Amino acid sequence: MKKQIQKIVLVLLMAAPFKGISQVPLTQYFIKSISENDFLNPGRMPETKLNISLPVLSSTYLGYSNSGFALSDLITKKPKTDSMEFNTSNMLSKLSENNYLNMSLNTEILGFGIKVKRNYYSFNARFRNEVNLSYSKAMLSFLFNGNSAFLGQRADLNMQLNATSYTEYALGFIHSSKNDKLTIGGHLKYLSGHANLNMKRAKLGIYTDSNTYSITATPDLLINTSSIDTGSNNTMGLLGENTGLGIDVGFSYKLSDKITVSGSITDLGFINWKTNVANYQTNTTQSNFTFSGFDINKLGTSLQPYIDSLSDSLKHVFDPKKTANSYKTGLGTKVYAGINYKLAKGLDAGLLLFGKFENDKFYSAVTVSLNKELSKFLNVSASYSRVNKTNNIGFGVSLNLLPIQIYMVSDNIFSLNRVDEVRNTNLHFGLNLAIGRIQKRGI
Repeated sequence: MKKQIQKIVLVLLMAAPFKGISQVPLTQYFIKSISENDFLNPGRMPETKLNISLPVLSSTYLGYSNSGFALSDLITKKPKTDSMEFNTSNMLSKLSENNYLNMSLNTEILGFGIKVKRNYYSFNARFRNEVNLSYSKAMLSFLFNGNSAFLGQRADLNMQLNATSYTEYALGFIHSSKNDKLTIGGHLKYLSGHANLNMKRAKLGIYTDSNTYSITATPDLLINTSSIDTGSNNTMGLLGENTGLGIDVGFSYKLSDKITVSGSITDLGFINWKTNVANYQTNTTQSNFTFSGFDINKLGTSLQPYIDSLSDSLKHVFDPKKTANSYKTGLGTKVYAGINYKLAKGLDAGLLLFGKFENDKFYSAVTVSLNKELSKFLNVSASYSRVNKTNNIGFGVSLNLLPIQIYMVSDNIFSLNRVDEVRNTNLHFGLNLAIGRIQKRGI
């Protein structure tokens, strides 16, 4: 049973339905010719007057990020041999006290935008899937090594998970000032949720007495689900009963002929889950269990009375109350702050600071990049990002054969050659229709 549980956790921590990415595109932020940058900063004016996104073709995004460990940390070569082994001690040594894993799969359903005088109006529909997991080092240590490492102390086995699937509809507006120094804009978003698994609290306190080895367990669980275990599914159509709202806001300001600053806040909002809902919660005032073993002098001829008593106690403590109450989840609010410095005609350097709020915690990354317009048809960007304690080299290209625009961006271009060492990687690619280049002024 223990091995089965270990396998389930490993699959959750390492596997994904795609070969992955960082939780957000960072290199892409400074490739100005890509109209999909509207997702990252809705306050920057696109470079073309009319942009049309085609279903699936225009935007597909895959992402994977694990701050805790890579596959090579867990599966290592045995000394003096070519055979492989599970090295849980090495893997555990790589973990921080609290760790984070993200997987993303997003694709465009339909989109278009048009510039009218100093304003830009847009509409986009996207299908989004996100898995965000926070897990403690103590949880994995207890899973693989048991309670021997926690004698005389309390082990707090914590985990938070929000896995969600939804469709997003966004109305966008961007306005440029008369001197074109300032642009501001945003999205107003209607959200239709399809399925969700939200472990708002998944805590288990384990205390092992160093003298008697008796174990005291204190669970604290609050798990919400929609269309997971109710025997029926929410419609995967364009509109559903699990509705929500979201907003994105952003700006870009030209400080001088060489310097431009920009910033945005995206995915600020919620989804209200109310169809096919199930909730599980323990009673924190009663969920306490102590097991001191069996007194061999009192066993008599049968263990059954003790086993029955133990089973009843475990069921009372670990069998949470099930309800069907609606609940809300956030979207994982993201914050971007960037600065561009023009080095030469068609060449600029960028610095991007990124932060994300997820599972009541804040995660950050930093990116520096060089962005070059090789011609009016070709834009490229090379970047360095520090994400999840790893160094990542990114690259992006946008081929603008108007009205056809083809682009591909990754924050870790070497990840396909080092799959076993990947902690953070992503890929965003697509094909757009882009018509009518806007005359550039400055950066």
